[in-house]
Amino acid sequence: MTLADSITITRIILAPIIFSLFISGNQTLRIVALVLFVIGALSDFWDGYIARRTKLSEFGKLWDPIADKILTGLALLALSVIKALPWWITISLIARDVMVTITRIVVVRKRGVIITPLLAAKLKTTFEMIMIIGLLFLAVVLESRFPPISFAIINAYGALVVFLSWVTGAKYIIMALTGKK
Repeated sequence: MTLADSITITRIILAPIIFSLFISGNQTLRIVALVLFVIGALSDFWDGYIARRTKLSEFGKLWDPIADKILTGLALLALSVIKALPWWITISLIARDVMVTITRIVVVRKRGVIITPLLAAKLKTTFEMIMIIGLLFLAVVLESRFPPISFAIINAYGALVVFLSWVTGAKYIIMALTGKK
């Protein structure tokens, strides 16, 4: 197991802890959850950086994107549970991530190849992480009392992230159907 793989596993372990701390309703625990999420989001960059500088493992190629989806998915659920993020955004993003993950696993099992993450999907993940960190931060600062205007902004930015998410998801499906890596 490589250092990058260990970082990926740590991100998976952090995800349910962050979820539990954030939905607890305790402001101190929410601050801890926010800090842990930022660490988890940054670890995505660092494990990729380390893997590219040392050795890309088969484990990392498959599990790094799954770790991202677990981390972001549970954070999105937490934000919707506390009413900081509309459920339509959370459901749309998680549905896309489940679809892409299943597609990637099927391709691995049938062809023995791993569809590598697209640059556009990494951009989508960046936009998604910015949205999640921003909302976690605002939920802590505002104690989950968002002003009415904020929901228009959240919906607009969320729509952009959902759009990017489904465009890249469609690209993964096309890659799977055409046999491209």
